[in-house]
Order: sequence, then structure tokens, then C-alpha cells
Amino acid sequence: MYRKIIDAVFLIFLLVPLSSAHGSEIRAFHNVNQLPLKQIFGLPSLDNSPLIKKGQWRMNGIANISNTYNVSANANDQLTTDVETFRGSLKASYGLRDNWQIGIEVPYVSHDAGFLDGLIYDWHDFFGMPQNGRTKDNSDQFQLSYLSGSGASFELPDPASGLGDIRINGVYSRPWHNRVLVFSTELKLATGDYDKLTGSGGYDFSVGLTLNDPHSLGKYRITMYGGLAGIYLGDMDGALSEVQKNFAIAGRAGIGWQATKLIQLKLQFDAQSALYDSDLKELGGAAVQLVMGGSLTFTDSVYLDISVAEDIKTSTAADVAFQLALVATF
Repeated sequence: MYRKIIDAVFLIFLLVPLSSAHGSEIRAFHNVNQLPLKQIFGLPSLDNSPLIKKGQWRMNGIANISNTYNVSANANDQLTTDVETFRGSLKASYGLRDNWQIGIEVPYVSHDAGFLDGLIYDWHDFFGMPQNGRTKDNSDQFQLSYLSGSGASFELPDPASGLGDIRINGVYSRPWHNRVLVFSTELKLATGDYDKLTGSGGYDFSVGLTLNDPHSLGKYRITMYGGLAGIYLGDMDGALSEVQKNFAIAGRAGIGWQATKLIQLKLQFDAQSALYDSDLKELGGAAVQLVMGGSLTFTDSVYLDISVAEDIKTSTAADVAFQLALVATF
């Protein structure tokens, strides 16, 4: 199913005209940690996009494919993750006033064996990067299981998919010394299914602050941005609630360059604190991702984000995640 969605996004890319496009503000990638046992929580988006005007709508269509292979064990915990995760979401935002915005995001999540293992193995081999247990013989297989020393366990025996946890958000922005402060809140509902890892079964709530700085390096057409959020994690379903944390923090820092009127190039770091009490760094360690890519501006109100995310703190996030995000304002 997700291959058809990606094909549709590329078709839109080919059909949208470029002639009226102008340079626009640098916008952060809508990246999330897609490690299967972490993407079920309400990790905040920390979006720095300029708010839409009163009465306008903004629609985001986001397709994200991630691939992870990891086998880890110690005296207390065992974790095996050999999975490819697709997360497709539709996000709608509405301008209440010129500096107030509300929105809703509806995701679809799928976990299966996938098709990217061979490509990632060859990529790591070409650049001399560690394979972390990947071989050509274990490509495109599916296994996801966790067992803690306390007896808490989880297993996804077969590929699964379904509606994810719907999110409702509110955003307020105000100017600050030639920069922009963006205040955001987000509530994650329990609409997904824990047994399929499309949701946690709990309600999460986050409060965040993002600074957008197009001024300091403005003469070079460079914008810097960064943000921090606190997250309350409601108790999840199942035995893993024994080892989950109820509070976490997440942060983001990025830089973008308006290379031409049509093209933005961006580099972004996303991080979050541990979400579980575990001796395994995959679950009990802080996560750091590097997100690279850019945006193509088709018109003043339509653009496409293209990015790839790597877990630069190995195994704390998905090995690699590819994303396309088409955004339109009307």
C-alpha cells in the first residue's frame, strides 16, 4: 500500500507547476523517531513553519519509511528488531487568527519485512559504515521482540498495520527581536492499537517552544532554528508499562539555506531523552538523529520536503528513515 502512496506523491510532484514559485521561510523537517517501540509515543514535532493567516488551511501529506536491524542483549534485557516501518499521515491546520493555529494529524502505520535491507547493506558497505549485524542472507526478514529482566515482554509475531494515534495541536507565535517564537502544545489520543504497535494505548501531552532565527545570518540567506519540549507520557497498554517512563524531553536544532527561489537545503538534529527504564541503549538511552535534505518550492503555497534521517547515536532510533512531505496552503 505504501508504495502506491509514494507513487502518488511523485505524480503530484510532476504535475505541480514551478513558474510562480518564490523563496520562502526555512521550515523544519517533520521528523519523528520511527524505532517501532518509540514511535508509539507522542514525541512532539517542534514545527517552526510560519503560521497561516486567519481563515486559511494548510494540508500536509507525509510519507515516511524507516528500516531497522538490531539484535541486542545483556544480563537483564533482550531486544530483536528486524523491521521496516511505514508511517503515512495527513495533517490539517487552520488559522484561528494571524498568530493562532490549530491542527489535527491522522496517521496510518505499517510494520513488515519491507524491501530496503539490500539497499542499506550496499550503502553501508560502499561507505565502510558498520552493518550492526546486517548480512545479505538476512535481508527482508521480519522479527520484533523484547524481554526484560523483570519479565515484561512484547512480541509482534507477524506484520501489522492500522490507524495510528491521532494528534491534536495548538500553536501560537509572536515576533521577538527580528526573530519568531513559536509556542506549541500537542495531545496524542489513544486511537492506535498497542498489540500492532500502531499506538501506545495511552494519552500523551507535550508543551514546546521553538525559536526561528532568519536574522542572524540573513545576508547569507541562512535561517537557524531550534526548540525544546517537555512530554508527559501516559501509561501504555501491556506489560511494557512496567518499564516505560512518564516524562521525557525532546529537542531540535537545524540550519537551512535558501539556495535558489525553488530550492532549500537543510540540516537538522533531533534528540530525545530515554523513554524506557532499560539497560539497553536502544530503549534506555537518549536518541540523536541527523536529518539531511531539502525543499522544492513549486508555488508560493505548495512545497515538497525530501529528507533522510540517520541514527548518529547508533541503535537509539531507526537505522535510516526516508521521508516525502507535500504541503499546500489555501
